[in-house]
Amino acid sequence: MRYTKVLDFLTQTDGAPVVYILKASIAAVIGTILMILVSAQFMPAPPASESEPSRIALAMILLGIWPLISTAVIAAFLRVAKRFTPTYWHAAAAAAISFALLLSLLLGVVVGIVYLWPFFIYAVAFLAWQIKSEQQAWLMSILVHSTVNLLPVLLM
Repeated sequence: MRYTKVLDFLTQTDGAPVVYILKASIAAVIGTILMILVSAQFMPAPPASESEPSRIALAMILLGIWPLISTAVIAAFLRVAKRFTPTYWHAAAAAAISFALLLSLLLGVVVGIVYLWPFFIYAVAFLAWQIKSEQQAWLMSILVHSTVNLLPVLLM
């Protein structure tokens, strides 16, 4: 069995976009939960925070700003990775690893590990929809990411 067989649905863009978003989001959430469970033993306790951002501001960041920024970074990494990798699966992996390394440098290794899987999903989604159009690639990647972030927003 090919390693990509399980994720083949990520490359099928001929169905309903809403179904695609839900499937990709579920794959990202399940993978993220597994990454958190694996890396939880290495996570330090979160620092005490004296001030919390408002729920509305945090929701705007998680549902709009962060997906837009991360898609821009993923798109840039993919532009480079596609030149040096044989398939878009490899390009998506290279972009996700690059983003995870960047996050590891900025926020710590555990954060990079946790974000590796969902950013792989976002990168594959971007590349799959880019075949149709650049606008659809951006839109679908942002929407998948926003849908994944919807769960923590609803739990706030």
